[in-house]
Amino acid sequence: MRYKTWALVTDGVRARILRDLEDGNSHDPIELVSKAKSTHLRDYLSDKAGRSFASGADGRRSAMEPGSDPVLRDMQDFAQETFSVLEDHFRKRNLTRLAIFAAPKMLGVLRREIPASLKDAVTLERDLNLVNLPEADLRNAVIRALGKEPKT
Repeated sequence: MRYKTWALVTDGVRARILRDLEDGNSHDPIELVSKAKSTHLRDYLSDKAGRSFASGADGRRSAMEPGSDPVLRDMQDFAQETFSVLEDHFRKRNLTRLAIFAAPKMLGVLRREIPASLKDAVTLERDLNLVNLPEADLRNAVIRALGKEPKT
């Protein structure tokens, strides 16, 4: 069986998918960018927290904390969108193995969100944020991590 290894490189806001890593020819990566409205926490928390009155007799007021982590929710949504793209290619047999390189927090999200159909395809997980590397450097870093020397 000829393997078709792809790599997902993401930081939670941007994803780059490298294709056919066994192939000596470089393919442009598939680029995905989060379309989330609250990818920056400061945008979400720019409004002051709501106020509530204490139930005690002194009637003190205190700030209320936001109910959930909007950035984490955006990362989960982005992970699901990214996995949807990968699942489609997996079903079409364009890829048979998947290596994942992600910023540490995003790697945890990916581990929780990965669909069952892709779990067995994952051959490597690394908590490395490589998303901003130039194309050639990125491909070479991923191939080295997979234990292969890049073809020159």
